[in-house]
Parts: sequence; C-alpha cells; structure tokens
Amino acid sequence: MARFGVEGIRYFSHGRAAGITTAGDLTYTFNRCNGLDQKLRSAAHSRAFYYSNTSCWETDIRDTDKGGDDTTYVDAVDLFWIDTHGGHEADGRIRLLYDIPKTNWRTVSDKWQLGENFNAEWVMAYACDTVHPAKLGGLWNIFAGLHIFCGAWDVMWDGITTDECGEDVGDNLINGCCVSEAWHDGVSDWAVDNHPATVCVGNAATWNGGNIRWDLSYLNRDHLWNHGNVDPDLAPAQQACILYHWSEG
Repeated sequence: MARFGVEGIRYFSHGRAAGITTAGDLTYTFNRCNGLDQKLRSAAHSRAFYYSNTSCWETDIRDTDKGGDDTTYVDAVDLFWIDTHGGHEADGRIRLLYDIPKTNWRTVSDKWQLGENFNAEWVMAYACDTVHPAKLGGLWNIFAGLHIFCGAWDVMWDGITTDECGEDVGDNLINGCCVSEAWHDGVSDWAVDNHPATVCVGNAATWNGGNIRWDLSYLNRDHLWNHGNVDPDLAPAQQACILYHWSEG
C-alpha cells in the first residue's frame, strides 16, 4: 500500500503582514485536502502526515543536502499533495508559497531532489502556474527517482465547484486510473477551466531518438501502489528526456 502526506495552506495573513505577498486567502483548501485524504485512507493507504497553515514548512520538501528535511516528510512518502498559491520562475523552477518562514516564505524547486534512495514517486500541487511549458529543463533536478510532478500550466481555481477535486483525484487513483490521468480528470471542472499539467522523465527507450514512445512513459504507465503497475525509479544517469502533458477544463 502507499504512504502519503498532505499539506494545505488556506490563510496567508502572516505573509501579507510581512510584505512578502499580496495573495489572498483561499476558501476550499481543506475540502480538497480532506477529500484526497479520506479517499486514500478508505482504500487502506497510510497517511504519514497532514499539516495545515503555519504547520506547513518549506523545509518539508527541501532536500536535506540543501538544509531541508525532505527525508522526514515529502521524500518519506510515495505521494505528496499540497494546496497553496504557486507560480514559476522565468527559468521554469516551481515556486510555492507558505505562511511562515521555516526558513523561507517560499520554496523554489532548485532546492528539491526527490526520489533518490527514498520513497517519493508522485508530487501533486494544487496551485496555479507551477509548470512553464517552454522551460521544462528547469525541473530536471527534482527527478532524482521521482516519477511524476502533477501541477498546472496556468490557473487552478479555488471555488465551490472545485472543492471536490481532491476527492475526485483520490477516487480515480483507487479505482485504477494511472496517476497522470487521475490528476487531469480529477481536477477538471464543469464550471471553470482548470489547467492541469503532468511532467515526468523518461529513459532512452522512451525517448527513442526523438520519436517518443509515450506508451513507455510514467504518464501512461504509473498507478498508485496496489492499483496497477508502478514502473521502476529512473536515476539521473538513466534519464534521457523530460515529458509533459497538459489539458484544460
């Protein structure tokens, strides 16, 4: 079975007071987080941690070699879900906002290195604009065994009709959808257009000299543990390409 962790940040009052951000508070953060949590636990998957607001720290995802504590948190679980405000740097690095500086107000993904000899296979960030389609190379470093980053190439809405997105993703995962499909379908909405994206690395066989074998990619093969196939980790030396799938709806 899978071990998973959840972090949800709804309020950003401390960041605004410190002049770090003008971002407003969210409304349905914990509807989404609770929905995923409940679905996965209903199928006997094990929750390792669930933190909220100022109990969520950027060091939870920062690599231990860079002063973080990922081997205790994000890199100690198979699946990690975070709900917050997001964005990306000009070079493609992911940026996520917190409401307490432990030790920084934001995490930037050049400080991540997920997988390695640890557990992380899938990171899901319900946050806006975390993936820059023209700058995917800025994400190479996060894949040290990580299989898929699930994020967004534009807006992800916080509204009454997207409050069930976490539940829908969880339902898809435990009913045999591949992880990428579970994300794209689960965060889609009938009233507003969300903009999900999934990013993975592939080996030389997947790259196939530029004639990509999508059927060999994590995006088309990986499932949550005990609900289908999970391909082996790819160490950095085995990686030959970085792949991207986007949708809108």
